[in-house]
Amino acid sequence: MSSTRKRTADLAAARADASAEQATAPGIYWLTEGFYPPLVGGQEMIAAYLAAGLAQRGFGVEVITRQTMPSSAARERIGQVTVRRINPPGVLKGQGWRAAWPLLRFLAHLSWILLWQARRYRIIIISGVKIMPLIAVPLARLLGKRCVLRAESYFELHEMISAESLNTMGSGRAGLPFRLLEWLRTRMLRRAAALVAISAQIRAELLTRGVAAERIHDIPNGVSLARFKPATMGERQALRERLGLPVERTVLLFSGRLSRAKGIPLLIDAWPALLARHPELYLVVVGSGNRSFDDCERQVKERVRDGELASSVRFFPETESVIDFLQAADLWVFPTEYEGFSLALAEALGCGLPVVATAVGAAPQLIQDGVSGFLCPPQDQSALSDAVERALGARERWPQIGAAARAAVRAYDLEGIAERYAALCRRLIEP
Repeated sequence: MSSTRKRTADLAAARADASAEQATAPGIYWLTEGFYPPLVGGQEMIAAYLAAGLAQRGFGVEVITRQTMPSSAARERIGQVTVRRINPPGVLKGQGWRAAWPLLRFLAHLSWILLWQARRYRIIIISGVKIMPLIAVPLARLLGKRCVLRAESYFELHEMISAESLNTMGSGRAGLPFRLLEWLRTRMLRRAAALVAISAQIRAELLTRGVAAERIHDIPNGVSLARFKPATMGERQALRERLGLPVERTVLLFSGRLSRAKGIPLLIDAWPALLARHPELYLVVVGSGNRSFDDCERQVKERVRDGELASSVRFFPETESVIDFLQAADLWVFPTEYEGFSLALAEALGCGLPVVATAVGAAPQLIQDGVSGFLCPPQDQSALSDAVERALGARERWPQIGAAARAAVRAYDLEGIAERYAALCRRLIEP
């Protein structure tokens, strides 16, 4: 079994055989534009966890996603969930007009599936509200199905087409075609059977767009607290020795995509001054930028090399064993520019780590500044440095801060979140 399947095993039953697949007609089609394992990331893993949780609760679930990695199986069974990956492959974000034809092909293929396999599902759940609602919501209404939209971040509500794509297209959001697309999307948001708001910020934005309050369901992302839990001092030391990390230094951890939007360049730029004041610091960076349109992996590694920082900064590739690094670290730092409900943040809090995070997405809901973590505004190097300094100045309180961090996510245990999705689906199909 692959490491991805091991991660989804928290909610999934044992691998089903082909005869079981034929016997079960999915009641839910979960649609996502490429964000699903074997890709590793918060959006990918929460979709896998929740799809598995719904299957465990008696729903037939089929995930339909775009084939972002051509080497992935076109169709496979992961636990009780059928996963179908359709063409075209590759990263489309930031590609401008070059993405138009592949995206139209994907939407056409998706429309055909929804029309001709209508007997196989009663509910459509969509991860992401950029383009797919334009076809899925009207088709669901035509076919008498129930469509649930799940906005992954506040940012995607504001950026239906990325700024990078618009720049390559030589256009702006004020152009008539893009204003028309935005108008259509707003109508689809208002006409969906239900919308899931994973943060208060997203709920507020949906309300400003005219979505009826009774159609908005506040269901945050969840974390497996049975898996993501604090390590003992002995366990932490053993993990550092196994990972090759210095036992005696203060380890700060960044884990996530190495993209500009995640703020890693800001952290690297702030690092020399922090290190000059605190020479015991050691920064661990876990992740890669190879699937990000704003990949900055090469640039940040060059900055570390050119700044002669290699003795205090170490890079590790993307891994599905990020829990090992979380349990080995002293402080987690996440200067992202925007988020919805960050799974990575919830996992760090679940591990009882003091965190320094930007006050975006659900972070202000989860973190009481100075009590269960430390907050700072995004895209502000000075504010980030100050927040890290405040965290370092509170070292004697780190055990209490870590305990408060874990308590902050106790209400977001994955089992409870999956049950809330199941309850929503049951209400939607009640006679």
